[in-house]
Amino acid sequence: VPAHDGVKAADGQLHFADAPEFRPTLTPAECIAKGIFGGCYFNPRGGKEGIYGRDVAVSHAEFPAAWFAGVPEHMYASRRYHVPTNCYGVKSGFGQKEWESKGWMHVQDPRGWLQWYCRFFCGRRTHDDARQISRWAACASPRGRWRNQLCGAVAKKGGRHDDASISPVIRQTLLHWAYELTKSDYDAWRARKA
Repeated sequence: VPAHDGVKAADGQLHFADAPEFRPTLTPAECIAKGIFGGCYFNPRGGKEGIYGRDVAVSHAEFPAAWFAGVPEHMYASRRYHVPTNCYGVKSGFGQKEWESKGWMHVQDPRGWLQWYCRFFCGRRTHDDARQISRWAACASPRGRWRNQLCGAVAKKGGRHDDASISPVIRQTLLHWAYELTKSDYDAWRARKA
């Protein structure tokens, strides 16, 4: 069954036949429902103005209505960034202006990685896929720095993989990248460190 039908494998990861190394654990709908980007991601003027202008070409209406069903509009289309909207109640990451200044933004997905992921999940494939998957891997794959930092913090505290009090900023960052640490991923990390 294609991953964009919302089916995950038994390991809790989404599998894409044409991108086997790309294994997020959250669908776009799950990211949105949990609370990401201070609730302003899908507002064309959400957050602070970027260096390329006031409006960003993004709209939740492009994506399946089911992704937003039952989710209050302030969770995804707010004009201002609201920290309490985020799943872990913390601010995480840069804003549009910083994303643009670092060269991370491309014209086809001017709001960035999550916009790319939403479109990829819906079946779009483009020349930018390898770059975006590589960016995800650098953060959230088994070799990803944020995933490994979170595993290290959990181990240091002797906590559980899902203890939200351990490194909430890293957890929020990973959530922006469609990843939540699973028990099996944490156990695999521990086994590698043993």
